[in-house]
Amino acid sequence: MLFFALNGSDRMGRQVARTGGFDIARHEEREFDGGEHKARPLVDVRGQDVFVLHSLSGDPKASTNDKTLRLLFFLAACREHGAARVIAIAPYLAYSRKDRQTKPYDPVTTR
Repeated sequence: MLFFALNGSDRMGRQVARTGGFDIARHEEREFDGGEHKARPLVDVRGQDVFVLHSLSGDPKASTNDKTLRLLFFLAACREHGAARVIAIAPYLAYSRKDRQTKPYDPVTTR
């Protein structure tokens, strides 16, 4: 099992890891001009169950949408590098109010 805590959720990640008795796996997150970014695991994820902690609550440094994309990109990188299973842990799930259709043609965003 590998446990990652993305930037902005690292403090909570340290608490979870300490309580669970496991380490936080190393990863890299880089910012580029124009708002683009890169995130990748720095350990071999092939065949491993990967857990990724990242809160999707927006803040002045990163919007909810930005945090969602960062999480999805990191999950995809783990899958592309052979992780057996990839599990997202989102203590705050953005768009959770849109879990059902309330009006005709409304999207169900949490899908």
